[in-house]
Amino acid sequence: MSRRKRRQSSHELIGAVDVGASKAVCLIARLVEAADGAPAPEIIGVGLQGMRAGERAAGRLAAAETALRGALAAAERMAGERLRAAVAAAPGRRLSCRRIGVDLDIEGGRVTREDMRDCLAEGAKAAAAEGARAIHALPARYSVDGEDAGPDPSGVAGAVLTTEVVGVGAREPDLVNLEALLGRCGLETEGFVAAPYAAAEAVLTDDEKDLGVILIDIGAGATDYAVFERGALVDCGGIALGGGHITRDIAQIFGAPLREAERMKTLYGSALAGVGDEHRLIDFPQIGEEGVKLRVARAELTAVIQPRLEEIFELALARLPAAIRAGRGPRRAALTGGGALLVGARETAERVLGLRTRLGRPFALDGAPEAATGPQFSVCAGAIRLAARKGAGLDDLAGDGQFETVGAGGLFGGVADWLRRNF
Repeated sequence: MSRRKRRQSSHELIGAVDVGASKAVCLIARLVEAADGAPAPEIIGVGLQGMRAGERAAGRLAAAETALRGALAAAERMAGERLRAAVAAAPGRRLSCRRIGVDLDIEGGRVTREDMRDCLAEGAKAAAAEGARAIHALPARYSVDGEDAGPDPSGVAGAVLTTEVVGVGAREPDLVNLEALLGRCGLETEGFVAAPYAAAEAVLTDDEKDLGVILIDIGAGATDYAVFERGALVDCGGIALGGGHITRDIAQIFGAPLREAERMKTLYGSALAGVGDEHRLIDFPQIGEEGVKLRVARAELTAVIQPRLEEIFELALARLPAAIRAGRGPRRAALTGGGALLVGARETAERVLGLRTRLGRPFALDGAPEAATGPQFSVCAGAIRLAARKGAGLDDLAGDGQFETVGAGGLFGGVADWLRRNF
């Protein structure tokens, strides 16, 4: 007997898009009923479209639209369905993160789910700075009468419930531009999700979140981070430096076209010096000189990559909370994103951050081809997981990495409504 029961309405489809500096990714999933009766995602469409250097030079918005159209078309062909709405990932470098404390008098003498919701609703009002839109209001810690009440204080007796809420917001113009981009590609915006938070959902284990961990997502144009302690998100953000800057360094120093520089970085690039690298030679085609190549040792390529990669981790570390920089925070890190595949990235992160580090790939989703389990799919995979967990009725109120919808038209609102009607 099949462990999953399909429903054929197209309204079951959920989609997620992640538009970066060098690529666009689109995932389409169908919500199916698992053996326990809860809805679960099954990937039916995958699309990834890169941006050529010439397209990016012609205009960032035009290149992003071309890439998103290509990724969407590929995902729809594979799914055999048309996607009408999707969740969009807001890049980490555009996010603001703040902590809000909310005190609530417990009227009945015991904490109720309604009390917890009221605290989150109050925290959501201050979740974003002026000029920003709140996209998440997440519980980080509950206490009753000053005593830690664990991730779920429901039923605990006391007089005052205190909730520490982590608010994540994004600049309003950035979200407007992202929504307009989806609109030009024929998609309604189902909502927004913080990209580093979504990536963490796809890559990190519950134990890692509980013990404390830093996720670092190295993209082409930026590097995002998310910090978890005691199972909850406590900080996220990003820096405007990524793997694409390494490519540009290579192109400028060796005089190669950007496309060739990226290819050489992928084939021969490393942040670790190897024995005999000074004798291993690489030929770089030269810009504007057909047939002319510059021959350099692989050690010279490493000497270009290593300092820039170190700078990426140093700048990310500088953005983290002071307690972490002082060595009083998480003791583990996970790398994801396309830049994490660079040889030596993990070892460099361990040395710069002083944390035990692993390469993070998205946990497998049913139906996803092997090609869609690479680190570059982490953000979209996490967004799909968040939608399914929300729809499964898992409570947003526990401090376990769940999200809370903020504002009208919030994250996955339409999906959640459909699931309430059908499950």
